[in-house]
Amino acid sequence: MKLASTRKSVAAEPADERSVGGQVIGAQVKSARRALNLTLDALAETTGLNKSYLSRIERGEKSPSVATVMKIAQALSTPVATLFGETIADAAIHLVRVKSRRMLKNRSEKGAYPFAALSKSGARNRVESFVISPPAEFGADGHVHHDGEEVFFVLRGKVEVSFSDRSLALAEGDYLQFPGHLKHRVRRLTPAAEVLVVIALD
Repeated sequence: MKLASTRKSVAAEPADERSVGGQVIGAQVKSARRALNLTLDALAETTGLNKSYLSRIERGEKSPSVATVMKIAQALSTPVATLFGETIADAAIHLVRVKSRRMLKNRSEKGAYPFAALSKSGARNRVESFVISPPAEFGADGHVHHDGEEVFFVLRGKVEVSFSDRSLALAEGDYLQFPGHLKHRVRRLTPAAEVLVVIALD
């Protein structure tokens, strides 16, 4: 039993004869895996590597060998240079120019206000971001809440963010962060106001 266990361990965690920087590799592997919506279990099955070993690589606790990096890169359909941090995948960078940003508003919905979606689309996206122009009065739908962490950054004007037990007035340049499950609503305090809203999903 001991011999079989030893053989399995050696196969699952290759000797790091030519190891590379763990922190960079780990971050790139995790990012590429998540972009494909793969679990660690799925990656372990595809590569033949131990799940806990892959987890340690992603956390930067283990520096994999070049051969292991090549195996992971093949499983993720990602160039080895990307995992080494030498090149950047085009899909990793998302840019929205101000000229191409369109403020949208559902005119049929009472209390609706203009907003523009900024984050890239896709079910694998873990960040939702918007630029909003809050209404002059709180919406009729009351407080809202959702998963994740939320950030408000006032781009111009002044706004009021109301929670169940308090209200906060924010001016241009002010930053507010809170758990999305806290019920909240927002309105502008000046004739015009714009707020960057970022929601980091779990």
